[in-house]
Amino acid sequence: MKKVFFISILILAGCLGFSQDKTSGDLSDEQILQLIQKSRPSNGGVIPADLKNRLGATHMDGQYCFTKEPYIIEGAKKMQELGYGILKLWLAKGNGNAGGYKFNSDWKLTRTMTLKELAQHPYYSEVFDMPFKVFALNINDGFANASTEDQTKTLTRVENEFYDLTKYFLTKYKKREVTFILEMWEGDWTLRGGTQPSAKWKEVGVPADAPIRVKNMIDWVTARQKGVDRARNEIKKSKCLVYNSIEVNRVFDGLEGIPTLTTSVLPKVKVDMVSWSSYDGRTLDGLLMYKGIDIIRKYLVPTSYMKGKKVVFIGEVGRPENIENQTRESIREFWDLNMGVYLAQNIPYIIQWELFCNEPKVGPRTQDRNKTNDELRGFWLIRPDGTKGWAQEYFEELLAKSNKH
Repeated sequence: MKKVFFISILILAGCLGFSQDKTSGDLSDEQILQLIQKSRPSNGGVIPADLKNRLGATHMDGQYCFTKEPYIIEGAKKMQELGYGILKLWLAKGNGNAGGYKFNSDWKLTRTMTLKELAQHPYYSEVFDMPFKVFALNINDGFANASTEDQTKTLTRVENEFYDLTKYFLTKYKKREVTFILEMWEGDWTLRGGTQPSAKWKEVGVPADAPIRVKNMIDWVTARQKGVDRARNEIKKSKCLVYNSIEVNRVFDGLEGIPTLTTSVLPKVKVDMVSWSSYDGRTLDGLLMYKGIDIIRKYLVPTSYMKGKKVVFIGEVGRPENIENQTRESIREFWDLNMGVYLAQNIPYIIQWELFCNEPKVGPRTQDRNKTNDELRGFWLIRPDGTKGWAQEYFEELLAKSNKH
């Protein structure tokens, strides 16, 4: 039987508040599959009592709204209403309206705003004051658009902005037990310059400047982490926690010699956590999802702040409910299988894509009108007609069971 390496299951005592899973050693594929099946909620897998604070969704660029409230606030309130303790948002600079939160909003943003100033915006402030336990923030700090000549200056700015933002959170919320995770969106696509055909390195080949791209990514991640570290070293007495995370999304390409964040960047940097946008791990049996988590842990070098804990979480995962003849049963099967993986691996945060669907079946994302159910692919917890998606129905059952513990 083929053996696979198996990194010791994540120890999440201390700062993350999870108990140690004692499972360790070499597991065969068959043993992993048995563990996944045993851990599935539908097969009696143990649902954590704190599931509310481990399960959440992203609110970003939905193509419909239900109220006249600023869109970011509407979505945050809906997540509260649904009973989730985790909310993922974009914290992005720009002119005019914040991209992804245009409905019923008057942002008045400028390109000169710092991340701290953006976090202090009345819309973000209102959301951050809501009683979520975890905010995951995808932060666009402008580094990806910097020219080679400007990179040194830009890295200094990035470090200082992450320092100021971290210090702001640690200070403002020092009396509150809340966690802010500062991350990026799908860093492997950033490494490759986007999602266009030329970014499909497995199909078209690795470009000659890949080593330079990898170095730039290492420098960028290091600058963000240094900013967070500086602030935490200054503000030590705070109930609020702030972590820096890197998000990977092409884990298995690295096993074929293709430069990835997992294999080429993680071993060269120290970061608090790693988020996985895990679409490349989706299979019918859960095996790749399980192995992908182990692969990331293998290459992760945690900061001293993490005290040896290798924290990997699921920053994005989902299945569109409105295409490819999906049914309630197929969606429940997808989620129950993957929850079996996440529970077996003791994953601390699982973030569904997303609250309101952002992907039209055809045409661009506009936020100029409310799209209908039939116009969208179905990445949702709540449909445009106000009904609950099949994923939401499944999550409600899990949350209800966890509340009985």
